[in-house]
Amino acid sequence: MRGCITLDPRTDPLNESAVDVVFDAVGAKATRAQALAAIKPGGTIMHVGLQDWASEIDMRKLTLAEITLLGTYTYTTADLRATVDALARGVFGDLSWVEERPLDEGQQAFLDLDQGRCAAAKVILRP
Repeated sequence: MRGCITLDPRTDPLNESAVDVVFDAVGAKATRAQALAAIKPGGTIMHVGLQDWASEIDMRKLTLAEITLLGTYTYTTADLRATVDALARGVFGDLSWVEERPLDEGQQAFLDLDQGRCAAAKVILRP
């Protein structure tokens, strides 16, 4: 996880072809455009967020620069409803196994989880 940073494309634009891997966890038109602009030739963009339904993608750049664009989606609406119901019924216990940290401590939280330095099994990052 070294070298990972979190950016807000509205205030923290990246240079053209600056990074090897981009995770777009927002999925807005602006974040998709910045992801494509910021990725190096041969890099990978992981698209996770679904804020906007559609946006233009520069397929020429994607193809000529041999950029890999991946999408992932984990949960269905039924999964989310079942989880909220389970939380409301206390199925997961008292949730003492969850730790909350400020969003700007996200990189350290991932490092702590990865290296076993976090007592919690789950860390929630709050803005």
